[in-house]
Amino acid sequence: MKIKYYILLLLIFTIAACKPEIDEFSPTKGGADFSSFLAVGNSLTSGYADGALYKSGQEASVPNILAKQFAFVGGGDFKQPLMVDDLGVGFSGIVPLPKYILGPSTSCTGEVSLAPIRAPFDVDMGNLISVAAGGPYNNIGVPGAKTFHLLFDQYSQLNPYYARFATDPNMPVMGLAAAIDASFFTLWIGNNDILGYCFAGGAADSMTDPAQFAYFMDLIIKGCIQNQPGSEPAKGAVANIPNVSTIPYFTFMNSQVPYYGLVLDEEQAAGLNLLYTMYGHPEITFQAGPNPWVVENSDGSWGRMTEKDYFLMNLPTDSMQCHGMGVANPDPSNPYPYPIPHKYILDGNELWGIQQYVNQYNAIIYDLCTMYELAHVDMNQHMKEAVTGFYIDGISYNSTFVYGNLFSLDGIHGTPAGNAVLANHFINAINKTYSASVPLAIVSDYGAIQYP
Repeated sequence: MKIKYYILLLLIFTIAACKPEIDEFSPTKGGADFSSFLAVGNSLTSGYADGALYKSGQEASVPNILAKQFAFVGGGDFKQPLMVDDLGVGFSGIVPLPKYILGPSTSCTGEVSLAPIRAPFDVDMGNLISVAAGGPYNNIGVPGAKTFHLLFDQYSQLNPYYARFATDPNMPVMGLAAAIDASFFTLWIGNNDILGYCFAGGAADSMTDPAQFAYFMDLIIKGCIQNQPGSEPAKGAVANIPNVSTIPYFTFMNSQVPYYGLVLDEEQAAGLNLLYTMYGHPEITFQAGPNPWVVENSDGSWGRMTEKDYFLMNLPTDSMQCHGMGVANPDPSNPYPYPIPHKYILDGNELWGIQQYVNQYNAIIYDLCTMYELAHVDMNQHMKEAVTGFYIDGISYNSTFVYGNLFSLDGIHGTPAGNAVLANHFINAINKTYSASVPLAIVSDYGAIQYP
């Protein structure tokens, strides 16, 4: 019996000795100091979403999510120039508009479906009243800003979003950085140096020359690092620029309107061949079955849509469905060719050129991060990965418009959950660079698109 007893004790001790140890996560700041955090950038930094800047969008901004996580490792207060309501302000030209919501939209054929529509309320112009007296602000992201805008001393007179919190009409955005005396900063700027050109379908604006981009980025980064006399230089994280091929605004419409979506019977094809010949375009021919859409090229000539071209999200599909855009005016009393204007398209050559600029910008950003020993956040690669998607806590996230949970209703900016994913990319880069253990944001704590 004693032998059996000793054997039993030996088994108990052996099992106890094999009990796995659970390592508890201990947040640490590593080689960084998060006590004073400054966020610099454009709309992606400001919390802009759904085509407008509004209060809850700002509260779910990437920097505000980061500030909550930095609080675990000594981060201090984080102040933003909040809007007064949840409708906010977006713009169509100079016309102020409320944010997008999902609502009923009736097509020219009478079909009703859910689609992004502007909220049916007037904009509260109190959203554009100056809040400069409430500063200084830790989040100085300005919707619409390009790199050189942050250094322009009269930018507040051109941008109403910046005018809200500019302390002086002649104060450049980077002039506000000194008031924070940051110990740590994030910077995500340069997207609009590409996007202004892209939004116009290559028909207006221009991309910033890479040499100028390098000059401006260097000045901006120095402005983020350098602090008031007696203060240590700030550490930080800088994100690079995703290509447009990963952004729904430039990819979604091709999934709805195929480039060869013009389907004709033999009689229609013959009639169009005659019409286009009469108007001096015999080189554009049609056949029974699927045909590519007729488009205006960047040089004003006419051509055909190809699989390498992207429709922009603002493509007026009603004009295609009911008014013949992309082929011909359907009125039999006044038929004429009706190509799709180039401002709604980025063609293959333009997309190739855009990719070259993105590559050059991102190489500059990487070199500057290396030079100044800053964390480098490869958003370009992360956005590529979002196209195929991933799961977090059993929830699917991808770049599919509306249903993918990452992008808001403007097809460019993030949902709160999408911003939490972006914040975690910053945190991973920060932890790696500064040997820190900043805890990741819990993405499932943040929502996505709201359905009616």
